Amino acid sequence: MRTLVRVVKVGGSLLDLVDLGDRLRSWLAAQTPAHHVLVVGGGALVDQVREWHRSEPIDEVAAHWMCIDLMTVTAHLLHARLPEIVLVEDDRVLCQRLATRDCTIFGPAGWMRQSEPSLPGTKLPASWDVTSDSIAARLAIGLNADELVLLKSTLPAAEVGQEMSALAAAGYVDPMMGELAQELPPVRLVDLRR
Repeated sequence: MRTLVRVVKVGGSLLDLVDLGDRLRSWLAAQTPAHHVLVVGGGALVDQVREWHRSEPIDEVAAHWMCIDLMTVTAHLLHARLPEIVLVEDDRVLCQRLATRDCTIFGPAGWMRQSEPSLPGTKLPASWDVTSDSIAARLAIGLNADELVLLKSTLPAAEVGQEMSALAAAGYVDPMMGELAQELPPVRLVDLRR
């Protein structure tokens, strides 16, 4: 029987929680059995690149790849808080691990450079329209995941609804999420801060 795969984007805004490790352990323990692939947002590190871009514009493509590299840094940061969860930066190793019910923290920089561009479906452009939301989404598509969970610091306003295009228009998810909507597995939004 195939192991369910759940890609879980851990929002970078959650990295300031002193009890993030304990919250994630509790949340993971409450989920239905699956292989959980954790992708961590860039948080304050990526915000600093955005600030540099605003104050003295740097090339958007260069900024994009700086932010991708910083997502691997934040993956290491999460691993320091959850040392019992294996950290992987090679998507081939990740795919081998998916056969078992377990959890993996994934550093996406190598995958974004080498594998993501050759996957079928909507490609991610090197632009500010792409954040960890759409990177986790594209990984979920590429892994044929059963679910994509976005762990964030808040839930969207009720009037926005749950449709990806509306969430993107409201700024709750990045603009690329609206373009990926038709390819996505079921998506669940979770406020891990509350």
